Amino acid sequence: MHSRDSISMIATSGTESVTQNSMARSLKHNIDFDDVVSPRKRRILESYSTGDIRQPVAKRLYREASDIFLKRRADAQPEPFSIKRIELYEPCNTTALLWSLPAEILILIVALLGAQDMRYVAQVCSLLREIAGPLFFANRNFPTSPDDQCHIHVNSPNFDILPTWIQMDTFRPPRMMLCWLDSDLRAPQLSAFSHFLQSIPHKSIRYITLFWNFDILTSPILPQIITFFENVRASGCQELTCMGFCHFFGSSAITKLARIQGRVGANHLKAFEACSGMLFSPKLLPFTIQTICCSRLEKLRLSHIALSSAHWDKLLRNLVIPTLVELRVDSDCAPSTLIRFLACHPAINDLSIIPWPGGFWRTNRTIIPLTLFISTLDGPLSHVLPVLRSLRKPPALGCLLLSLQARDASPDYITTILQCVGHCDSVRYLRISLPPQSHSLSAMIWPGTRSAVHVNHLAIDTSDAAESSSAPAGDALALSAVWIEAFPTVKRVSMRGYSGVTAGDLVDVMRRIVTADVEVSVKLQS
Repeated sequence: MHSRDSISMIATSGTESVTQNSMARSLKHNIDFDDVVSPRKRRILESYSTGDIRQPVAKRLYREASDIFLKRRADAQPEPFSIKRIELYEPCNTTALLWSLPAEILILIVALLGAQDMRYVAQVCSLLREIAGPLFFANRNFPTSPDDQCHIHVNSPNFDILPTWIQMDTFRPPRMMLCWLDSDLRAPQLSAFSHFLQSIPHKSIRYITLFWNFDILTSPILPQIITFFENVRASGCQELTCMGFCHFFGSSAITKLARIQGRVGANHLKAFEACSGMLFSPKLLPFTIQTICCSRLEKLRLSHIALSSAHWDKLLRNLVIPTLVELRVDSDCAPSTLIRFLACHPAINDLSIIPWPGGFWRTNRTIIPLTLFISTLDGPLSHVLPVLRSLRKPPALGCLLLSLQARDASPDYITTILQCVGHCDSVRYLRISLPPQSHSLSAMIWPGTRSAVHVNHLAIDTSDAAESSSAPAGDALALSAVWIEAFPTVKRVSMRGYSGVTAGDLVDVMRRIVTADVEVSVKLQS
């Protein structure tokens, strides 16, 4: 079946004969398909290019195409007994164009191809790209619907899809991209992603997150990976996260930082998060330091980077970021090092310290007076208390998050907590996380302890604590209910974690302590 083929026929009826040219013209007139720019084809292509491919749709298109073909084939049949000889596949003088076929037929043809062939077909012309593209994306499980384009997740085997996707009529630059690098990462895949970033308008993608779960330092394409990181940094994104899930067994090299040069303002980064010790290895350290020092960062998050306290001291001594307002570090960073860095960055109002198991710091160190307008403070007591002590003026904290350790029960937890709260003017939200161990009443509270600091919302979290038995003596959540009495101005109490008592009994315990106008919520975990 072809709309442009001419069929030569010789027919006899009495003394008259039908010439081949006239018969070909009549048949061509009968079996001619719809024009390529017909409204029907346009509607089919527009609905098809949305990327929502379903099996029932393909079946329906197949039935419609089959009906059209059979009907027009019947219309093209000459009258009975009028054909003596039929010559098929005779050369035609006119040019037959592929896109003269109905859109339904083209869809069915492309659907029979493999994923790689679909990719090649999509590069032929715009019509075939709109037809083969959605099928190609669906075959590779790549979401391209308008609802998913704000947040795109793509792994390295699908990096080669990006050059095709950017040419689609329905393409819109995503606001956020999460990219997973596999262990079988290849250089052409990185080149395809870099080309994609260079082809879209600058600063179109705001958030880019890179994940990997293998040792990139031993990869044979490490130079290409470093170049890829630099291209992502220069893409105009505002927030970049580099996170490795492979444990780093090498050694960090926080040396010769002054020799690492770069131009300030060379990129548009405002937030940088590094969550892998590999980023501070000798091969990747220049990229990391240039990213920090050559950007006007407002948020710097360095966690799980496996630096010693000495390395932390060298790193923070060489960093000067005037625009910094948020900082996150590991608890391996000594409190004295942290306070010295805060003294040079008075604009910081959000400070987080990630607790590290086994880390221990004494709090009676030399304190440098700080002038900070801090609103959020999160971390273990070993770091939070020295920071609060160093402030010239008691802060009005919007959020104080304390991660208690087992050694903090001296003489009891609540007394230690009130030492931190006592250095504040007020606390809008106070969340206390208990360590994973068994507890006793003597470790929880000293009778008669009170706080004069106004706390609006008290949250007690024991979800990290070990699930205790039904014995009330070791029930951390039930024992910590008596802490409410230490905060007479609290207006809302929420508790979450494991408990040997029911939620109703726990609420009754708190109701006997607090006044009637306090909002109480309890969430127990099984």
